[in-house]
Amino acid sequence: MKSQIAIATSNGVSLCDHLAKSAAFVVLGVEDGRVVSRAVRSRDHGPCGNHKSFVEMLEGCDAVICGGIGQGAFDALRAHGIQPVVAAGSYAIDDAAEQYLAGALATTGERVCLCH
Repeated sequence: MKSQIAIATSNGVSLCDHLAKSAAFVVLGVEDGRVVSRAVRSRDHGPCGNHKSFVEMLEGCDAVICGGIGQGAFDALRAHGIQPVVAAGSYAIDDAAEQYLAGALATTGERVCLCH
């Protein structure tokens, strides 16, 4: 089964601690539990609360992994069929992806907007 997962990043190396502060999303194409493609979707640092831009940028993705997210962004993504996944801790992009695909990524249900 083919799917796409996105990982929010501010530096291209590690998971961003808050979705709204991400500079880009690393989008991984996944097939049969393995990463088969990788692309970067860069974004302008717009104001927090511009949930439409996240939804548009993540079109075609099944999930987005980030280090934090506000309730508004969480709800907007879910309404468009994108599962927000909030990692509990700091991760390198590849480590987050590997653990997510293995079903071992530590997550949290906490919703905190770090922009206010």
